[in-house]
Amino acid sequence: MSAPAAEDAALRIGRFSLAVWLVGLLILGGALAFAAPRLLPHLFSADWNQDSAAHSAAEPAAEAGPGSAPVSSGEGASGDGGAAGGGGAAGAAGSAGAAAEGETPVQSDRAGSYSGSGNAAIDYQRPAGYNGPFEVVVNSGVDVSVAVDDPGNPEWPVHFLYNSAERAEPAAGLLAPARDEFTLTVEAEGDWQLEVRPVPYAELEDGTVSGDGPALVRYEGEEVLAEFTYTGESNIAVWTWQESRRNLVVNKIGSSSTRFSWQPYPVTYFLVDTTDGQWSFQVGR
Repeated sequence: MSAPAAEDAALRIGRFSLAVWLVGLLILGGALAFAAPRLLPHLFSADWNQDSAAHSAAEPAAEAGPGSAPVSSGEGASGDGGAAGGGGAAGAAGSAGAAAEGETPVQSDRAGSYSGSGNAAIDYQRPAGYNGPFEVVVNSGVDVSVAVDDPGNPEWPVHFLYNSAERAEPAAGLLAPARDEFTLTVEAEGDWQLEVRPVPYAELEDGTVSGDGPALVRYEGEEVLAEFTYTGESNIAVWTWQESRRNLVVNKIGSSSTRFSWQPYPVTYFLVDTTDGQWSFQVGR
């Protein structure tokens, strides 16, 4: 075969191979175009069904939570109410509600009395007719810390009461909220019992009040300045108390007169600590 004939034959073979290759691509493309709409939905739906099943299985567990225990009203705890006439403060109410993650249900056999194990939250509502402060008492054989929610900073509760496992007697802390509702947060590694009790107090009315011995005085007003006078021989200390925060404003020995101020707040309490002697408050300049 001559050289031109050989070149012509090779060219024809190349063109034929290219044509066969192109025809094969067209057939393969047509097959994929026909099969893809039918195969792909099944592939993706299988993966979605597996994910959906896993999500559905996990969702009830996340919603169930530890649950909550029933709270009965029972017989209310009564408080004397002091000179302000707070004796109508019977029946302090509270509710644990649904336990959040990491918390346990709270039991309550009567109003103001709670028990539980581990971390918990207690939603407390002030009894009708009582405007005074509360004493929070915790009893436990383990370390227990109690905090109250801060209306000015809800994300950071204020710890005001601590009970050590080595303590032989219950631990008590004063809580003087200006609110009708507050939340107590309990942190513990074991069983505990907690009570919220109204306590006696005197009302500072018409800008003045007087008394003798230890006392708790409630003031509701706009003044932020007072004069405290003491007649006696003992040590006399006075704290201002707002919510769970206190500030020492008087610390003297023997008869004295002291002027002091405090931060504006809807309700401020004055805690007078002395064994004897006469004292008086005069609010205003």
